[in-house]
Amino acid sequence: MATDGSTRDVPFPPTIDEHLGEHLQAHEAEFTTQLANSIERSLNLRYQAGGFRRDVHARATGILKAQFKVHDNLPPQFANKGVFIPGKTYDAILRLSNASGDAAHSDKSQDGRGFAIKLLNVPGQKLLESDKDAGTQDFVMINHPIFFSNDPKTYLDLIKKSAPDATTLQKLTIPFTLGLKGTLVAGQLSSGKIGNPLQVQYFSAVPYQLGLGPDRIAVKYSAKPVIAEHDKDHIPPSPAADDYLHQAVKRTLSPTANKPVEFKFMIQPRVGHHMDVEDSMKEWSQHESPFVEVATITIPPQDVDSEELNKLGERLSFNPWHSLPDHRPLGSVNRTRKIVYERISRVRDEMNSVPRQEPSTTDG
Repeated sequence: MATDGSTRDVPFPPTIDEHLGEHLQAHEAEFTTQLANSIERSLNLRYQAGGFRRDVHARATGILKAQFKVHDNLPPQFANKGVFIPGKTYDAILRLSNASGDAAHSDKSQDGRGFAIKLLNVPGQKLLESDKDAGTQDFVMINHPIFFSNDPKTYLDLIKKSAPDATTLQKLTIPFTLGLKGTLVAGQLSSGKIGNPLQVQYFSAVPYQLGLGPDRIAVKYSAKPVIAEHDKDHIPPSPAADDYLHQAVKRTLSPTANKPVEFKFMIQPRVGHHMDVEDSMKEWSQHESPFVEVATITIPPQDVDSEELNKLGERLSFNPWHSLPDHRPLGSVNRTRKIVYERISRVRDEMNSVPRQEPSTTDG
């Protein structure tokens, strides 16, 4: 398969919201296209047709049915903006994952963790041109409040030096590519161990618009377990199986447990220009702007090994541009995601001969 699918890419974001602090970087569209080409090339080197996997977050630790209920009382700056309609409840699909692009990567390995939310039956035209009529709204999170790169050029160099056919010397120069801060953040992102994906707080790490018109604001999101962590849930068991995180999810949501798991879904509003929407490597101060709870995610006891739901979860694409205009992704990392996520999802579906279709139900 050709390694340059740029002629079929969705348009690079043409609108930059200077009011919310966005600004294009030099040659950003060019580097973003090259990045998508490099990732596509790496996947073609790694997989055969019919067996394509995600380039990152390849190993799921749980595909789950859930409900997302917006609180009845919301602060005026959040209420009735996008999906945040007071009292509204959405069915949802969650995908818990390890960050590695290696689907065989053991749960015992140090790694970042992902928490992707897909709300269903969300009316309104969406931002992603290839899925404008989709009835879904996605929120994509990791278990860290910041990211290791702010620009597609750095990410492009990283992908090239991490490719399956990269030389040892190229791989050794990765820290120079990321720089000191990027290397430290990347190390933090990939060095964690957890005991249970349902006992971890997750963050959007990058910002999003909330609302339309002159009162729109920039925000970040977080999902935090309602019940505080317990040591036994936070520390991996010893000895641990390669799929111990999946087993922890299965045990927690077992029908015999007879109780749901709940997460607080929270919003952190930007309160000053020093909270730079283009700088994803700097955490917004929770002292200056605490997260505000706006919804509850309820995950009922269920069959975590459901073949139908797991097949659906692996077919799905989670993309922050599966989004209402009220939740438009902001910043360079998100602009890069628009092109890369859509391209890789399209390539994966074509190589696996599966239809590209957003769900309207949690049934497999």
